[in-house]
Amino acid sequence: MSILTPNKSSLVWLFTAVIFILVFMSITINAKQKPSKANQEDDFIATVDGFPIHANEFQRAIHANKSGIIHYFHEKYDAGQSATFWTTSFGGEIPLELLKEKALENSVSLKIQQIIAKEQGVLPEISYDSFLQNLNHENERRRKAIKNNQVVFGPAQYTEEAYLEYVMGNSILSVKNRLMDQEWKPTEQQMRTFYETKKDKLYRAPATVKVQQISLSFLDANLSTDEELKRQKKKRMNAVLGKIASGLSFEQAAKELGHEGKVTEQSYNLDSYRHNARSPVAQAAEKLQIGEVSGIIEENGHFHLIQCIENEKADSNFLSFDEIKEQVLRDYIDHRYEEYVRTRIADAQVVVNEESYQNFKM
Repeated sequence: MSILTPNKSSLVWLFTAVIFILVFMSITINAKQKPSKANQEDDFIATVDGFPIHANEFQRAIHANKSGIIHYFHEKYDAGQSATFWTTSFGGEIPLELLKEKALENSVSLKIQQIIAKEQGVLPEISYDSFLQNLNHENERRRKAIKNNQVVFGPAQYTEEAYLEYVMGNSILSVKNRLMDQEWKPTEQQMRTFYETKKDKLYRAPATVKVQQISLSFLDANLSTDEELKRQKKKRMNAVLGKIASGLSFEQAAKELGHEGKVTEQSYNLDSYRHNARSPVAQAAEKLQIGEVSGIIEENGHFHLIQCIENEKADSNFLSFDEIKEQVLRDYIDHRYEEYVRTRIADAQVVVNEESYQNFKM
């Protein structure tokens, strides 16, 4: 049996070929594992504590702030829209640069809140890719549900902006509840201290008017207006109003109506604009001084006379702590959360992708 052995030159060739193949495979594998620098610059505008702000997230913040920047330059410099508006300097301020600064500030704040939600176990993933996957999954679920005649709450399909608002609203609420149950649960004294500190801003009592009121109904048994009864009741109410004008007290004048002359006390919250817009009595009460009597007021099938006995102007008093304790707790947690976010933003390491940021155009 003969054994074939390679000569020296064939061994050198074989060794060189193996090295070439290994180097090629290494380059190919690394290229698949890591995006190129150019791709990375296209993908993110900055990182916050190592978490990227995707270019599309930054673009979303640009869109959200665009109208505000336009309004600012219009109000401050009387600047109108033009082809060169975004790159023109107005008093040393350039609209595009100010817009980018505001968008980056908002994007960092959002990413910090997403990081906090991730730390609290509320959001498992906070990348833009995972957000898009969840958005597409939710929209597909809604599409199928509508197709199958199932009830769907909210929009048939979410936009990115609406879905982000939905996700972050729920996430922030969950974060607050978790932190309240653990680290931030306030004592009674902490809540009272917060109340005293914030009451000038948050807990002033609304303007109210308290009146004495006489009412006569002109509705029949079917709760419909009886025109003849209406005429009679208005005549009687005019007689009472005449006696008050002659010096008779409100209570004594009411007695002239017999068993119908019942005087009640009513309070009207003058901050309830929607209700008061539909109530002629509330509107009349707001205009009365203490002791003053209204004219005859028609409302909801009744004639009314009112006399003002208290008139608390807005900001003249405070809501009591015990009355609004639950609201104080919610405000306290909101305040703690806002402070925490501000602290995290101040301590965050923000690294801007300068090339992508500087080259951004409208």
